[in-house]
Amino acid sequence: MFDNLKWRLVARKGYSCHVQGNQMIDKGDVAGAKEKHDEALKLYTQAYEAGYRSDVQVMLAYAVLLMRYGRCQEAKDLLLMCEKQPGLDNKTRKQLRVNYAVCQWKLGELDKAIENMEIAASNGATSMIYTSLGYFYIEKGRETGDFSKAVEYNNEAMEYDDEDAGILDNMGQLNYFMGDHDKAYEYFAKAYNAKSNQAATLYYIAAINLERGNLEKAQAFAERCVEGNFSALATITKPQAEALLEEIRKAKG
Repeated sequence: MFDNLKWRLVARKGYSCHVQGNQMIDKGDVAGAKEKHDEALKLYTQAYEAGYRSDVQVMLAYAVLLMRYGRCQEAKDLLLMCEKQPGLDNKTRKQLRVNYAVCQWKLGELDKAIENMEIAASNGATSMIYTSLGYFYIEKGRETGDFSKAVEYNNEAMEYDDEDAGILDNMGQLNYFMGDHDKAYEYFAKAYNAKSNQAATLYYIAAINLERGNLEKAQAFAERCVEGNFSALATITKPQAEALLEEIRKAKG
């Protein structure tokens, strides 16, 4: 009993560090966020390896952090373990399915990710579901050349919340990959005004300004992107951002 209490306290301390790290990301403190997330991951792992499993919400948070660090197969195994826990309520099951779908996407299982996210959406969509599934449909459209489902669903997402930064960024990416970069830019600008530190938003604003020959502005946004917060869950990688910044610098001569 005392061991269980000990590891519960360790796991909850990890959860607290995780939350603090997320708050630091929102404030733009990338270094501080990484420090807190590193500590959270260490504490979660200690508790888990000691056999602590009883707090499903903590285990779900641990799985998300594993995904953030690119350890998606471990996250998938943990989520499957959580699914077998007795007494899960519908809200927790839905959260678990959403997280599992994101994990499948990162493991390259896009069709399965879409299927699971659609099931979660059928029981009531949230901003997280609209953002994730909307992006999955964009990715599918890029694979097939057919963006009709992405258009339909992301327009529905806009009806749900036309001020959400993730939904606005999806609309930007959707129009960007459909070839309308001017319309895309309008959405990216709105996404930036809603949340100024999204890596993808910064990246595409920089890319479109490069296309337009606005090299100073392109460089400023690319530099902000490179210096920002990246994780394995981002739709843009740091090497992509660095390559874009290098391209801009070469264009400036």
